[in-house]
Amino acid sequence: MSTSFSPNEPFDRLFLLKGVDERRTKTGKPYLAMTLGTPEGSWEARVWDMGMDSLPDLLEGDPVQARGTVQLYQDRIQLIVDQISKVGDPPDPRDLYPASSVPESQLRADFEMVISQMEDPSLRGLMETMLADRAVSDEFFLCPAAITMHHARIGGLAEHSLSVCRLARAAASGVPWLDRDLLSAGSLLHDIGKVLEYEVAGDFRFTLEGKYLGHIVQGHSQVQKWISQTAEFPRQRVLDVLHIILSHHGQQEYGSPVPPITAEALVVHFADDLDAKLDMIKTAGEEPGTQEAFVRGLRRTFQFRDHVQDLEAPGTGGEEESEEGKRGRGGKKSSGQEELF
Repeated sequence: MSTSFSPNEPFDRLFLLKGVDERRTKTGKPYLAMTLGTPEGSWEARVWDMGMDSLPDLLEGDPVQARGTVQLYQDRIQLIVDQISKVGDPPDPRDLYPASSVPESQLRADFEMVISQMEDPSLRGLMETMLADRAVSDEFFLCPAAITMHHARIGGLAEHSLSVCRLARAAASGVPWLDRDLLSAGSLLHDIGKVLEYEVAGDFRFTLEGKYLGHIVQGHSQVQKWISQTAEFPRQRVLDVLHIILSHHGQQEYGSPVPPITAEALVVHFADDLDAKLDMIKTAGEEPGTQEAFVRGLRRTFQFRDHVQDLEAPGTGGEEESEEGKRGRGGKKSSGQEELF
């Protein structure tokens, strides 16, 4: 893990209070053992001579401003906190959590570019209806694509969906009989249920509805709602779009109620799977000098070439767009089959 702290340096910055526990020294004095989060990771912290009853109205999951000094303890960075207080106004989540290096403005521009290139009026209308639903679309550009496995970062869902779109449209370039507009809409909407499945609250976690229903069911329901609000939507198009959402995990044992039975659904499934796995691999090897790393989600060790870490990803909106910057990768240890896609 790259660090933003050096021993003996002072700090005064925003953190996420991820954990707090009252403990006692050998002489019986109280102190607080904390876990403070930054976009780079989690950090062990100590507040000496303070018990829980003296904590200034702080709860786990709160954004806090903390001041103190960095020390090296048993070869680990430890933050010695002198002052800590709750932050009043909600901060930008990118200042607290791992986040995509692609700015939200660029993700939105790429998304809108794909929509503008659609020739099918029903699919273009569906995507415009999605964007107009600000309660969902605004969250789409903030939501992670998974809790831990791949694109587990602010903006990760939009970044992943656009990358799937790019891969699917690349397939259409080589196989011209594929329905390019259906591939675009299906790619951008395949994981839309994750906006309802996940929440960013002290960490990336499942909502109660997400635990009970899952993003495939939630995505199907949400897109059905948008379709009902879109004029002149042919019945076959309804089936085409909803089938991609329901089948994108590929197999019933991976959560899809049906397997892909159209060429476009099959392409989206494989593009989704490929992009998720490539992100896991890239995240594992992003530390400078990494020559090999075990990718838990893929259950094997991958080898890395030095130049791979410096490559730029092509544009996500399709082969017409190719000016995006480098893809940053934040990540955590993986756990759970449901996040492979």
